[in-house]
Amino acid sequence: MVIKNKKALIEKLTGIHSSKKSYYVQLKKKIDETTRRNIQLEIINRLAKAIGIDMSFQEIVESIIPELQTVVTFDTISLYVIDKGTMVSRTVFVTNNRDKKAAADDARNLVEEKTSEAFLKVFTEKRTILLDHRTGEAPPAAGGLISKALIPLLVKEKVIGVLEVICENGFAGGDLHFLEQVADQLAVTLENARLYSEVWQHKQEWEITFSAVTDLLLFINRDYRIQRVNQAVIDFFTMPEEEILNQKCYRLFYGRESKCNPCLADQVVRTQKTAYQQSRTRFNRVLDIFAYPAYTEKGDPYGVTYYAKDVTRFVDSIKFVSLGEMSAGVAHELNSPLTAIVGNSQLLLRETDPGEPHYQLITDIKNSGMRCQRIIQNLLTFSRQEEYTFEEIDLNKVVESALGLLSYQIEKSNIELVTRPAPSLPRFLGNEHGLEQIIINLLLNAKDAINSRIAAGETREKGKIVIETSSSDKVIAVHVRDNGIGIDYDDLPQVFNPFFTTKRVGRGTGLGLSVSLGIAQSHGGMIDVESIEGGGSQFSLILPLDKAYETEGGK
Repeated sequence: MVIKNKKALIEKLTGIHSSKKSYYVQLKKKIDETTRRNIQLEIINRLAKAIGIDMSFQEIVESIIPELQTVVTFDTISLYVIDKGTMVSRTVFVTNNRDKKAAADDARNLVEEKTSEAFLKVFTEKRTILLDHRTGEAPPAAGGLISKALIPLLVKEKVIGVLEVICENGFAGGDLHFLEQVADQLAVTLENARLYSEVWQHKQEWEITFSAVTDLLLFINRDYRIQRVNQAVIDFFTMPEEEILNQKCYRLFYGRESKCNPCLADQVVRTQKTAYQQSRTRFNRVLDIFAYPAYTEKGDPYGVTYYAKDVTRFVDSIKFVSLGEMSAGVAHELNSPLTAIVGNSQLLLRETDPGEPHYQLITDIKNSGMRCQRIIQNLLTFSRQEEYTFEEIDLNKVVESALGLLSYQIEKSNIELVTRPAPSLPRFLGNEHGLEQIIINLLLNAKDAINSRIAAGETREKGKIVIETSSSDKVIAVHVRDNGIGIDYDDLPQVFNPFFTTKRVGRGTGLGLSVSLGIAQSHGGMIDVESIEGGGSQFSLILPLDKAYETEGGK
């Protein structure tokens, strides 16, 4: 329909129905209302951006005051926050328009007279409640009316708080509607703040629980990338967290460039059941790994959680026990025939003239038999079949005794031997023969390391072995240092393993250091090693002074 009447067209466009005389007055009023409405909408928009979810109630109230005062006249504004049906917080702001004490007294009067019942209505009816209170005999036009608005903060039809606004002389038209919009924005902000706080609290609790687990915890996504780890994982791999995250699990654990076959994660996703495997990592550590499937809310596979426990010591101890039992059995079985071989060879040597051609052959038989007996002795020591008697000893004298057996052999190899005994070493309980065996083994290893370096042509400097003793309030020690070939970095963790040796075939059994370590541990001590490949090594026998020692053989 075409509107031909100009006046009717203007009325349709402006919504103003008036005579020509009052048209411009009403148009100006309409423009002012529209402008005011636009300002209110802009304020609501700015409030939505300005109020943060991590702000306190006081900060929230203070942040909305300047904006509200531009369009609404009020004297006191309060924010009540409800939690589980109970008011847990109240923030009050009094403007500079009136005396704070008077405002507080008036607010208290309103609370005492009507507010309790009004608050109940706000909760039950979920709507704004307006209260009026007259002061003195003055009429409303003279400022004798105080109005209070209780505006519910609604989230999903649930009252989570109340915005209380007190205004002298009553509210202007449209003010309550605007304040209700402000309350709606505050309700969204408070609910977001509550949800954010809950999520943050749960996250903190989860982080604390996650980090408190001393075993390894990892979460791996469907692409085998590590998404979350606890502190134990960082400590185990000695890598920063940022280097671990997003790394493929098979690369981190095993140094592989391709997926494991079979893959524990694939098994868990396929069967949707917990899986277990024991494996040795690229750091030569044995892990018991339990894998648990993780799902989304829809039940779709999301990833796999790994719980891993380092059982290296336990596994190795079982292996060593089994190895010790086997070694003891073999040693006892070989002892009888070797005794006959050595004894008969000695009898033959007595009856054979040194000039006869068979004399050297019999001598070789005797020497080989005695060497086998020494190996068996080491096997028995390794398997802890050897009994030790402890007595008060002087470590310097033990070192001197060991040097008396080896110094000629070492110096004959063109190796300088330097001794540095510490003066006035305290005496302690120990087994002299066992400690002497450790020192002899360390000296022989140092000699072989120097000879290997010279044979390889890696140095022209003279070989040198330094042996020194030291003590403190708690420990006493022997240090054997050489400038030999050193120990390869990858071999260093294995030097105390039984039957591990870097010497060529026929030069060593790989039992020397493992037996020495066992003797040291029977004294409550340890053997420490420092080595640089191509730069020499230092082995330190460290024994405690303030401890009573007990072994199977006595005290």
